[in-house]
Amino acid sequence: MKLGVLLDRHDGTPGGAEAHTLALVRRCVAAGDAAAIATLSGQAPEGVETIHVPAPRARPERDEAFARDGARALRDAGCDVVFAIRHALDCDVYLPHGGLVDLARERKDLAAGGAGLLTRLGRVFGRKHAFFQQAEAALLAGREGPLVIAVSEWIAGTIRAQYPACASRLKVVVNGVDVERFDPAAHAEAGAALRASWGLEAPLVGLLSAHHPVLKGAETAIRALAEPVTRALPRPVALVVAGGSLPSSLRALARRLGVAGQVREVGLFDDPRPLYAAADLLLHPTWYDPCSLVCLEALAMGLPVITTPEGGVREVMGQRGGIVVEEAGNPEAVAMALRVLADDEMRTFSSDDARYLAQRNREATRLDQVLDLCRLRAAAIPPQG
Repeated sequence: MKLGVLLDRHDGTPGGAEAHTLALVRRCVAAGDAAAIATLSGQAPEGVETIHVPAPRARPERDEAFARDGARALRDAGCDVVFAIRHALDCDVYLPHGGLVDLARERKDLAAGGAGLLTRLGRVFGRKHAFFQQAEAALLAGREGPLVIAVSEWIAGTIRAQYPACASRLKVVVNGVDVERFDPAAHAEAGAALRASWGLEAPLVGLLSAHHPVLKGAETAIRALAEPVTRALPRPVALVVAGGSLPSSLRALARRLGVAGQVREVGLFDDPRPLYAAADLLLHPTWYDPCSLVCLEALAMGLPVITTPEGGVREVMGQRGGIVVEEAGNPEAVAMALRVLADDEMRTFSSDDARYLAQRNREATRLDQVLDLCRLRAAAIPPQG
């Protein structure tokens, strides 16, 4: 099989969708198959063909051109199956890693307390969102179309509810994690050094790692620091925010609540493993996350996870490896979870559970399941010409 992948960008600090897709093509090549990536910029991993697709700079013209011409370029390059995660109007296997377009936007608005005036005006006069709605409908609305892979049962349920016609071509493959790469023992020393550099040896350190901290519950986490339950803990709690920056409104909120000294922004990390090793737990009170790779990486690193039902990773955790609070946007519930995991014995038990859960959800197994579905789809496509 020659796998063709539509991936608009891969800039060296990929989010979950890009990281998953790059891992997939590496696994494909390691299995002896060929792979090509059609992209707007960047270079594919070693052993993978790169096809640069020229496109206008302005959106949504750029998105439309890439979706149209990228798929055509992959087929012209002899790819047996075209795989896409977004920016697609025509593909053979579709994995909507970010879930559904309108649901993601709705949850983003909830996290931000509503869409601001500029955002609303942009939606009225812009066409970017309309393109992604069009592309999603093109791939999901009918009985015929690409094989669709959901990264969690939760996301599969949302797809069935909005696009019932595609239910017969929908499969679920939950995300996995590279447990050999994310090994806590191998990074304990680097984590301790990083933590010491922050001057946070004494506090309980909760890590929030996200490109979009607001969507992943940064406000809830900051408010949880100010809850009486948290203030009464024998150890202070520090919130370390990695990845994207906090908006000025949340920095001001932390000052008003008197917890600004407990919040530390550390920016992007090329290698997140020392970051996980420096923390005591992962705070991920997300408003929306189809199946968080950050949570899976944290579990593999033995970090108990505090998250919400608005994320598919709850299906991996169940009642283990941390705490799934009852709803997003509830700082009191997060504070109660912090109280439970502030207990050293409970946190150690949860840490062992976390690692075990990750070992049951290995990345290699999950990627092989996706590749097997791609091979089945390729075998079912009539030869061209």
